[in-house]
Amino acid sequence: MRRWLAALALLPWVLAQSLLVPPEAKAGTPLTLEGRDLPEGRYPLVVEGPTGPKTLEVVPEGGSFRLSFTPETPGEYRVRLSLPSGALEGRFVALGQAPTLTEEGLLLPSGLYPLPKGPWVGPLVQGERVYLAQGLLVLELGFNGEARFHFAPAKVVALRPGPEALLEGERVLSIPFPPRPFEGSAEDLKALRPLLEALNPPKPWPYFAYWALDPKNLSPEDLEAYRQDLLARGHRPELPFAFAPVLALAEAAKGLSGKEPEKARLLTETLLRTSPLFPGSLAFFQERAEALEAQGLPAQALRLREAVAVLKGWLPPSLEGLPEALWVLALTYLALLAYLVLFYLPPQLRDLRALGGFWGGFLRHPLLRLRHLSLAYASFGERLLALLLLVLLGASWLLYGLDQRARSLLFAPPLDRGTLRTQAAQDWLRSLPPTPETKALLGYALLPEAPKEAKTLLGESSLPFALALRGEEEALAEAYRKAPLEGPIRTALGLGTDLWGAREAGPSARTLYSVLLRVEFGRFLEDPWRTFLALPLPLAERLKPWAFLGYALLLLYHLLAFLLPRRKGNVPPTYALAVRLLVPGSTGFAAGLGVFLLLLAAWGLLRLLQGEGPGPILLAYTLHLLGLGLSLRRS
Repeated sequence: MRRWLAALALLPWVLAQSLLVPPEAKAGTPLTLEGRDLPEGRYPLVVEGPTGPKTLEVVPEGGSFRLSFTPETPGEYRVRLSLPSGALEGRFVALGQAPTLTEEGLLLPSGLYPLPKGPWVGPLVQGERVYLAQGLLVLELGFNGEARFHFAPAKVVALRPGPEALLEGERVLSIPFPPRPFEGSAEDLKALRPLLEALNPPKPWPYFAYWALDPKNLSPEDLEAYRQDLLARGHRPELPFAFAPVLALAEAAKGLSGKEPEKARLLTETLLRTSPLFPGSLAFFQERAEALEAQGLPAQALRLREAVAVLKGWLPPSLEGLPEALWVLALTYLALLAYLVLFYLPPQLRDLRALGGFWGGFLRHPLLRLRHLSLAYASFGERLLALLLLVLLGASWLLYGLDQRARSLLFAPPLDRGTLRTQAAQDWLRSLPPTPETKALLGYALLPEAPKEAKTLLGESSLPFALALRGEEEALAEAYRKAPLEGPIRTALGLGTDLWGAREAGPSARTLYSVLLRVEFGRFLEDPWRTFLALPLPLAERLKPWAFLGYALLLLYHLLAFLLPRRKGNVPPTYALAVRLLVPGSTGFAAGLGVFLLLLAAWGLLRLLQGEGPGPILLAYTLHLLGLGLSLRRS
């Protein structure tokens, strides 16, 4: 009991004992080791450093001591003072000469580490580690010359304590870097190549480091490491990938097809598994399938063809026939309008004599002249048909422009990297109107970084991938009902995987296209003028405003015609027959049936102008003349 009481009495004094050691010192420079509130006596003090332990003796005077010690070599030192009440410990780091960047390399306490010349950033000293950066590469060196390599997803602008790297775009990432998708440029990759050749960092590398090399020189191990790392960083085969290095892989596969077919096959397989939706990919894989079949590999060729069938479902729907349909509609509308003007011209001219004539009436009696428009003489069916053709023509032109706009965005930054999880893609998604579809895309992009926010955003959409990512039984079942052929959804249900293996559900290029189409259409409804002028239509920029105004005036003209009572007037039979002979389907315009013959004739005329023969237009006129003959016979 007395021992416990004595120990408790000495406890405050024991707790006050301290050994003060500076955290850092320079090698070869004396430092002071200090002890306070120590008992009287002689005590051993052991300093353990890179060269081994060294024992000193201290004699506290008045409960304290100050001892000078000179660390001879750089490194970490441990100081231990043995007392009756227990040992006191401290640590300090002896720094050698401050790392200095020279033309030959980095001068370390252990010697010179050779470096290739270039715009190095740093050095940043953190303890016994030194950090340098150039472009995408961060070099971490120990004072003993031990090197580690870190690859940044974008160009490093500055190094900060932590250590951290400031990247282009004002983004800060800790070192070592998290596995983020590449957001640099082709120039950054070009600058990385000499660094890889000079420093030869150990493999495997991040996928974008392999882009700096000639794809023809990539080994099977390189391609496998490339594939695994690319998919691990959030890239999806369902999303478009239009970055230049991916296209270089495809060109290399084509070039090696005859000389090194096995390497060409490996490159093709890598493209198929990682980034199959690059520009021209369908034609590329079809061509590679034919090459494999010629090499006596029909099974592999069949595999590629089946993959192409799946890829078509991921891509936006084909609208290749839309431009031709636009011309057909335009010719049909112009032919119908010309027919109505010519057919009712005789009674119109008779009525306009008292008003000053066809053109003079606009000056002398403009309001009365408006009551004698050409469409005022047409029947209700003819007016309605003309209006419907004009609206259909305008809607088709709008669809063409919106389609071209959406497709161009798919294969342009920031959507051209095969992922939505780059910072640029996330910022772009945040800039879109907050519809349920755009929120779902943003939720998918944020899922690894902010799962709570992502789940909230995904919960507002009924897109199949959003339903599947919720992880709920009912939502997953609904996702399967909406997209029963989607590989990730089937995998989540345990129904097997597709060619690309197990992966999380996510959007495809077709999903992005449909969302972009809706967004652009919404912008058109909000501001038709600006949106129309920005659409990539096959019109000169100076003609776009006039085209918009001309269409608006035509639409107003057709709508105004419905407010005018039909004016009576007799058309001379001979004149009427002559006009009807010229325009296919003219006998059935009032009932709306003749428009089909007119469409056939317009399509035939377009094919004739393209040099493809007069068959369709002859068929249209043959049917028209037969119908006209039957009509005359009945009358």
